[in-house]
Amino acid sequence: MITMPRAVAAAGQAAHHHSGFFAGFDWSNGATIIAAFLAAVIAVVGYSIQRKNTRRSERATLYGNAIGAVEAYVEGAYRIRRKTNDPNNWFALSSALSDAKTAISHHHALLEMHAPVDVTAAYKAFADAAIREAGPQMTAAWGTPPTTQPTDVPLGTGYDRTDSDDKRKTLVAAMATDLKAIGTWWRLGR
Repeated sequence: MITMPRAVAAAGQAAHHHSGFFAGFDWSNGATIIAAFLAAVIAVVGYSIQRKNTRRSERATLYGNAIGAVEAYVEGAYRIRRKTNDPNNWFALSSALSDAKTAISHHHALLEMHAPVDVTAAYKAFADAAIREAGPQMTAAWGTPPTTQPTDVPLGTGYDRTDSDDKRKTLVAAMATDLKAIGTWWRLGR
């Protein structure tokens, strides 16, 4: 027969054994916590990958549009040589060229805010080279006679773009390096 002090001691040990933070904790509870933890890790990794994909895509779009702005300006001499003898056409051409220069400035500012310094510097070098080459070409093109028939549209000769083409290659390489770096750590292949 158990005496009173032993019964109280046994009850105290039993109560002590099942009390506290881990009271009633068993493997089914542990499995639930582990599953919740793994789900949280997978969600964070998935979000990180999705965000990097989005960031890379947004940056690639910015880069493509920035190059397009300079290319639109470089095409100016060709557009001017295809002018017609109509003041409305002249106004449309000069407006388009003004818009192209504005777009270059706009994209340069965006790159200064969102791109690495080497990409921004390469873009500025590309835009400056394009303006140096295309400016005199456009001035000369305004002095050519307007097109009067469809056979005048093919110009037959191109303008020199050696410097701007070289600067464009440098720019594209800098942009490609940046885009690759954005998503390198999680990519398994190309």
